[in-house]
Amino acid sequence: MVQALPLARQRRVLGRTGLQVSPIGLGCSGFWGHRRFAEGAAAAVVEHALAQGVNLLDTGHNYSGFHAEPRLGRILRPLLARFPRESLVVSSKGGTLTGQAGISGAEQRDFSAAAITASCEASLRNLGLDYLDIYQLHGASEHDINDELLAALQRLRERGLIRHTGINTHSASTLRWMIEHPEAFDVVLLDYNALQQDREPLIDQLQAAGIGVLAGTVLAQGHLLPARPRLPRLADAWYLARTWLKPSSRALMHSARAMRRAVASVHSQHPAQTAFAYVLQHPGVASGILGTTRVSSLDQVLRTHVQALQGAERQRLVAAFGDGSGSPSH
Repeated sequence: MVQALPLARQRRVLGRTGLQVSPIGLGCSGFWGHRRFAEGAAAAVVEHALAQGVNLLDTGHNYSGFHAEPRLGRILRPLLARFPRESLVVSSKGGTLTGQAGISGAEQRDFSAAAITASCEASLRNLGLDYLDIYQLHGASEHDINDELLAALQRLRERGLIRHTGINTHSASTLRWMIEHPEAFDVVLLDYNALQQDREPLIDQLQAAGIGVLAGTVLAQGHLLPARPRLPRLADAWYLARTWLKPSSRALMHSARAMRRAVASVHSQHPAQTAFAYVLQHPGVASGILGTTRVSSLDQVLRTHVQALQGAERQRLVAAFGDGSGSPSH
């Protein structure tokens, strides 16, 4: 019997963009980009991901206190000899002016045409790239979108600096606006996991509209995983602090207990793999984004068997959400 292609080497089409993306994308943000996390260790994660077949790299201009993009650029520079630029799908974001993504819940943003143009140009300098495959507005709402901004994005496209545009949002109202205006943006990066199954009708509609869907927070910011018995590393302490400080993470934490038990009761694979399998079974999701500082954690997720989650085991996750453990998306 012919063995199925490893997950990281499989490709899914990202909506109408035609981009072929790996079902697992690497999130280059969070503690991965932090100055206190050794750059050599960060480089090892990226190199291993690319070597295993991951071709989607997602970052943002403001991530990790504005250090994530320059770090990724330094790491990619020598790797492009082995992994040609045209084989990669690199995504970044602009519009957020504060250096942490959502910790305080009071980010400062600027989606003016001039600010977004300058941010995109800065991202390319940071990354050492000639173009971005996807350029997303970070946290933009429907109220931020106007003709001047859309014209600025089109000019960036005409200059060859970006190929496709998107929005990174956690807002259901913004998702509904995108569905109602399908020509405005090509891609959306939204939060979707077993605790947010109410996202699924919106993902269905985004897919029908031709908008490519990338899923973030697949592990519900760690709330779907067993609790660590100790905190052996600085990265663990950093992520635990984010759990308590970030408003969206606190909401997930309060609703996660029953779902965490349901995920743990699935014995076909590890909890992280179950979480990714659930999300990747949705036909509208092109890729789930994983952020990690551990090659071992990356390897585990890359060994996910999407179709292993079936029947009664999958139904446990659906039932746990239906019993009220799910976190309603806003």
